[in-house]
Formats: sequence, structure tokens, C-alpha cells
Amino acid sequence: MNNIELNKARAVYYGLFSSLFSYINSEKEFNEIKKSIELLSQVPIDENSKISFEELNSFLEEKGMTGLIEENNQIFFSPSTTFIPVTASFYNEDRDDGHKRVEMTSIVLKSTFRKDNTTFKEAEDHICFIFSFIQKLLEEDYSKINNELIIETFSVVLNSFIDSFIQDVYNHEESKFYKNIAIILKVFIELERALLNIEKPTEHKVRKQHDIFHKKKKGFTKKAKRNFDEVTSL
Repeated sequence: MNNIELNKARAVYYGLFSSLFSYINSEKEFNEIKKSIELLSQVPIDENSKISFEELNSFLEEKGMTGLIEENNQIFFSPSTTFIPVTASFYNEDRDDGHKRVEMTSIVLKSTFRKDNTTFKEAEDHICFIFSFIQKLLEEDYSKINNELIIETFSVVLNSFIDSFIQDVYNHEESKFYKNIAIILKVFIELERALLNIEKPTEHKVRKQHDIFHKKKKGFTKKAKRNFDEVTSL
């Protein structure tokens, strides 16, 4: 596989993860997710991801858009289930809008892309924005492997918390479809580390506030609406 083919596949992976960890509420979004999974399942990275892709396709065939949206809400937006942080700041500093957001914003300002505040209300160190930003950088020039901004985004921001995030998604009590996504993401992240020559950080210490959220459950089940769109070019 040459650089262009490799980077196109990487961009599809990053775009898929960005979509899956945001709020899914339209048939268009569902169809794009389904199409990406079908495409990537044709050339899985390893045997573990091959099995996971097969289970994802079976899930979507059986439960369709309703099943995916329901699980997406139960894992990421319902206050009645275990809370999963979605920002680098929360995993590193026990709160949103911390130093990691500043670092991520500084990286974005070095690029030709900016966050579209009219459609995406979350912070720059939100997992969806990070994935979407890297996807855009790849799409900007498919021929480059050593894209400095991708390496900086991965090594400075994403690498610091992605393993804890994957573990949270995999272990969530409502995770079925997303358990397989966590497996695929873990395999993909290890491949990215090898490709970008970035070492896995030493074991991330889960902070106190994170433990508190994982012990408490609330009784309210109303869905929370979040607006998300990708970064836009200048």
C-alpha cells in the first residue's frame, strides 16, 4: 500500500471514530457510518479487528439505525448511565477546558483549519474534534506520512488519554456495538503509534473525579442534544 492509499484509509478511520463519538441523529450520518464500516471491514488491520468488524456489520444489519442511536445515547449522553469523559483536559486535569484545550487550540492555529463555532459547541480537545482535525490534515495532502501537525496532535494531546478513553468505552455497561469499536480503535491507535514513531505513555493515572463519576448513576434518562460538525477550512 502506498502513502496515498494508506492515508486515505487512515482518514476514513479518523472520520468514522469522530462520527461515532458524537451525537448521531440523522439517517445521513448513519448511512455514512455504515458505509465506512463496510469499506474498512474489507481490509481489517488484524484478526481482532476483522472479528469486530463482522460483529459491527451483524449489529447494524439486525438493529439498524435505531439500535446504534440508542446505544450511542446510553453510553455518551444519558445521565442515567456511567459517565465517560470526552476531553483530553478531563482525563489529564480532572476538568474540562484545561491546559490540554490550550495545547490543542495552539496546534489548530498552526493549521489552515478552524473550529466552526456555529455547528460545534464543544472544546478543541474534545475527542471528536481531535479525530476530525487529524482527518482534515490527512485529506489536505494524502502523500505525506510525516505530517508535523498530525504528529504533534497525536503526541501532545491524543496520546495522553486515548488508552483510558478506549478502556472506558470497552467497559461501559451499555457497550455492545461500541465494545467492538473500542477494539478496532485500540488496534488502530497502536498502528498509528508505530507509523508516527510515538511511544505509548506510561500507564495513565485515573483521577479522583473520574472515579467519582464512575461510581454514581442518576435516575434521569432524557437524551442530551449536542451539535457537532467537522472543522472547516479557512
